[in-house]
Amino acid sequence: MDNQQQFFSISHPFELSVTVLGKSAQVPNDEAFIANMPTSFKLASQISQLDRHTIKPLRSLGEQASELSDFLALQSKKIDLMMSYILTLDEGSKARNRGTSFGGSNITFINDSALENECLLELKLFIEECNSAIYAFGKVIESSPCDDGYTINVEFVKIDEEDQEQLVRNSLHIQTIQLKERSNARKPESGE
Repeated sequence: MDNQQQFFSISHPFELSVTVLGKSAQVPNDEAFIANMPTSFKLASQISQLDRHTIKPLRSLGEQASELSDFLALQSKKIDLMMSYILTLDEGSKARNRGTSFGGSNITFINDSALENECLLELKLFIEECNSAIYAFGKVIESSPCDDGYTINVEFVKIDEEDQEQLVRNSLHIQTIQLKERSNARKPESGE
């Protein structure tokens, strides 16, 4: 669960809830981390894991399983949407920050005030396009002034391995979408 690797980050807006724990707070051990994780985040993580492990073997069966695989992917999407709604209800009334970039090892978000370097944060990330909800702890690496307040750079210090993989997949998925949009924007309009 501890983060040892560096992953690339992608600029993309997302929402997150941030709880400042302070510089003197301790990173929870694995048992405390799991115990503190909200039930809805545990459920979202388990659903994501089941989806990956269920659909992937079907794709290797070839053409015959393609329709079944597509059907299961649609069912999975329905569950993801419902889970996203449940998470919004659970976390909807809490203060939200606006994230600006994320990856498997760090995030950047906008805050009203600067946060002290090395300050420990409890994080709940919501990446709408991927129907993802990630629970993690991070430490502030840097606070710098920006037009909307302060840009806060955070490195994960405790994140579930499956959730970290989910963030990496999400960043790759969104990067693919961004690249397609850029490519389409560069193509001249037909008929000109």
